[in-house]
Amino acid sequence: MASALCTQTDPDLFTDLKPGGGSRTARRVCQRCPVRSDCAAHATALEDHDGARIPGIWGGATSRQRRQQQREAA
Repeated sequence: MASALCTQTDPDLFTDLKPGGGSRTARRVCQRCPVRSDCAAHATALEDHDGARIPGIWGGATSRQRRQQQREAA
């Protein structure tokens, strides 16, 4: 987490509660982040562990996008 670029920005950018699925700015930050894949894997592990939807943009994907990716992988 120490290397994550999101820790250096406004955390409100990473909510996906807005219509349209989240912030483009947050996804641009994620595109450049060195731990993007680790972040996405962490969100998936959290969701798999307790079955709850983890809100926000993690690893460049909204919660909806992550659910779709999980369905496609299954």
